[in-house]
Amino acid sequence: MSTGTPNRPRTLSIVILALLFFGLPFAVWLSTFLTDYLWFVDVGQRDVFVTILVSRVATGVAFGIVVFALLYVNARIARAMAPRAILTSVSQDAPPQFEEAVIQLRSKAGPIIDKIVLWGSVGFAFLIGLAMSANWDVMRLALAAVPFGEFDPQFGREISFYVFTLPALRVIADWLTPTLIFVTVFTAGVHLVDGAIQPWARLKGFAPHVKGHLSVLLAMIVASKAFDYYLRVFELNFSPRGQVIGASYTDINAQIPALRILMAIAVASTIVLLVNIRYRGWRLPIIALGVWIAASIIVGNVYPGLVQQFRVAPNEVAAEEPYIARNIEATRRAFDIEDVETRPYPAAETLTAEDVTANRTTIDNVRLWDPRIAGQTYRQLQVIRTYYEFADVDIDRYEIDGRMRQVLVSARELDTSQLAEQAQTWLNQHLVYTHGYGIVISPSNESDARGLPNFWVGDIPPESIEGLEVEQPAVYFGEMTDDYVIVNTGIPEFDYPVGESRAETIYDGKAGVQVGSFPRRSAFALRFGAPQIIFSQYIDSDSRVLFDRDLRTRLSKLAPWLSLDSDPYPALIDGRILWIQDAYTASNRYPYSEYFRGVNYVRNSVKVTVDAYDGTTTLWGFDPDDPILRAWSSIFPGLIADEADIPDEVRRHFRYPEDLFSLQAEAYKTYHMTDPRDFYNKEDAWELPGEREGIPMQPFYVLMRLPGEAVEDFHLIQPYTPRQRNNMIGWMSAKSDPADYGKRMVYTFPQGRVILGPEQVSARINQDDIIAPQLTLWSQRGSDVIFGNMLVVPLEDSIVYVQPLYLQAEQTAIPELVRVLVIYADKVEMATDLEAALLAVFGERPDDVTDEPRDPDLPGLPADAARAQDLYERAIDAQRAGDWGEYGRLIEELGRVLRELAGPFEPAPSAEDTVAP
Repeated sequence: MSTGTPNRPRTLSIVILALLFFGLPFAVWLSTFLTDYLWFVDVGQRDVFVTILVSRVATGVAFGIVVFALLYVNARIARAMAPRAILTSVSQDAPPQFEEAVIQLRSKAGPIIDKIVLWGSVGFAFLIGLAMSANWDVMRLALAAVPFGEFDPQFGREISFYVFTLPALRVIADWLTPTLIFVTVFTAGVHLVDGAIQPWARLKGFAPHVKGHLSVLLAMIVASKAFDYYLRVFELNFSPRGQVIGASYTDINAQIPALRILMAIAVASTIVLLVNIRYRGWRLPIIALGVWIAASIIVGNVYPGLVQQFRVAPNEVAAEEPYIARNIEATRRAFDIEDVETRPYPAAETLTAEDVTANRTTIDNVRLWDPRIAGQTYRQLQVIRTYYEFADVDIDRYEIDGRMRQVLVSARELDTSQLAEQAQTWLNQHLVYTHGYGIVISPSNESDARGLPNFWVGDIPPESIEGLEVEQPAVYFGEMTDDYVIVNTGIPEFDYPVGESRAETIYDGKAGVQVGSFPRRSAFALRFGAPQIIFSQYIDSDSRVLFDRDLRTRLSKLAPWLSLDSDPYPALIDGRILWIQDAYTASNRYPYSEYFRGVNYVRNSVKVTVDAYDGTTTLWGFDPDDPILRAWSSIFPGLIADEADIPDEVRRHFRYPEDLFSLQAEAYKTYHMTDPRDFYNKEDAWELPGEREGIPMQPFYVLMRLPGEAVEDFHLIQPYTPRQRNNMIGWMSAKSDPADYGKRMVYTFPQGRVILGPEQVSARINQDDIIAPQLTLWSQRGSDVIFGNMLVVPLEDSIVYVQPLYLQAEQTAIPELVRVLVIYADKVEMATDLEAALLAVFGERPDDVTDEPRDPDLPGLPADAARAQDLYERAIDAQRAGDWGEYGRLIEELGRVLRELAGPFEPAPSAEDTVAP
């Protein structure tokens, strides 16, 4: 019997474990790779996949080959020069047999060392190549550099050198020096193993050929450091040393000379190391190294510090003025705020009731529904089923009955994690419940009699007003579609609920990767960790997989070089739901430009549309003059569609993106000052309202007519206050409508007057003798009083503050719009709608309101109407509390008041006529 038999099971187990440990991850990687390729083919961008793959491989191979050549060639040179005799340190009295034994040992170990050298070089080169392949985008962008048509003020270099070329050179420099150090250590190790280095003999323990070999490698390391100094000279254009980003007085007059001196010393040290090949000992290299270290400390650090402290600090304004001017010019250009138009705005207190009536369009579109608050209401009233969800509520505008109206909009998406626990099966989550359903649209300034949004589009199946018909409500692609689904299977998909039953559907779109064959089933099963895909009887030859359906993942795969806006939004266009996503090209390498949120150059160069049903994704080039976009377009021809081809109905729903606007508004707080001395002293620095408290006022969209203009436009507005003060100093506006898209204006208030800011207005509301007690009364009745976003609305030459007020009962958690606050000059009014509150400011009322005395407890309403409103609210409170006796009594009293208001035409409702829900 063989003695090896008992070990066979153990050997087999080891093999199986090894296959699982190494084989399974590789299989998952391979399946992901193959299915990604099929995904790119499905979206019509196979060339993007191939280009990225080739770029990654080429970058990794290029760096890997260089690493392998450096390692292997130097190791082979070391092996070729290995001494043939034993170490000289071995006792000269050693017997000949000992010397012969050592030589034989080396001859036997030689082949093993050669294999270690070969495969060690291959392995290290592979790892380095794999790591460096991640820089494929930097290298490709450098090769596709496009000129900006601008030059930096210090060195006269084209801006494209800094944005495209310098990052690639920095990658090479950061890779080269550590690589050469590793090669030197590796080579020294080979010499050590071969006996050419005797550590115990210290500096005398190096064979002559070793000294020459290592001197060459050390010279290469020092030369790479000289290259690093060369790049650091140009990188001073991003120096933070001075008052602003960019080369400052000290950088130019001390740091640049220091770097050039260090560069010269590094070059001289390189020459010394090469010359040292022909000399004995290490004295010259040690002297060169000592000079280099001393110069690095004294010239590179001490001298610039002394200049900064004793030359610049006492005369900083005069010394830094020209460099601050460079920074101002570069920052304004990089963030595209140099063409912001500035207009004076009187902020007068001359507004009249006639002006209010004349600005009907603006008033009709002032946003009374805060998207954050409306989101809660949407989730309570329009989710319909627990497995539906609204990611957020967005702002847009639509033409209704010949008038442009501002609306709130949100798509109803599917969240299968909210299915009943017993229904959360693989079949339900991936084959049956595959999509969301419908879109909800409501005007931003209207509510129904209950204080709830007036839905123009809503419910399931969708019901809509004329002009907003929904023809394809299914949402397969969106913000929350982050899991895969399989369509066209043997089981119908759930479409939407119908009472206690449901409607079913079969996907009719063109999206999806066919999954019917066994190899593809296996690949997707490995990718998603779902063996059900292989064994499910419902999957056939017509079945398709929809994956990477959420907007962020989808676009990050198609264009990883784009930065995505945080707020995509749905639009209803020709009866279909279309997602619109803003995307940016950005850089942190624009000379002399200040950094904001990690970048110092940005453009909204791409607008993306994604069809919610079939996933059709189009990247529209929206800023064809942007050099970064032009460079990427040359790398990925066919990916970016021409701006001229954007359909008009899509273009009408483009918004000036909030992320970009807030970034530009942040930069403009300081960079509206163009005089370097004013900038240095921060003479006129601004801030955002609430910024010091950590809750800065966010920009908001409003459809309005700007002062001095004839037509309304869809604007994004950001107010400003002076630094460390609460009064308002001005506001910035950006237009979104196609005719003037992107036009930005800043309206500045008179310096000699104090215009109340949002925080001061909030304080006035809370101190008002009529409003404050009413707020307290509502709170005592068990309702939460919620203030919406405060809006700053320009009307004619005046500023009006508008703030909606909501009540939320503890039992329902549904915010209801109950009042609108208007603050103008020294007046604070509260009414049930904006027009009434505005007219109340001037002591007038809308035409349909009788001239009756007002109830001080409910300002803005006649006494009987206020009584009716109070009875209604109390009846609703009683209903929610389940006190039906009190509810009936209040309803009867409400009927009496309403009969007095309306006349004898309607009978009063009784408690018996009222059916409890």
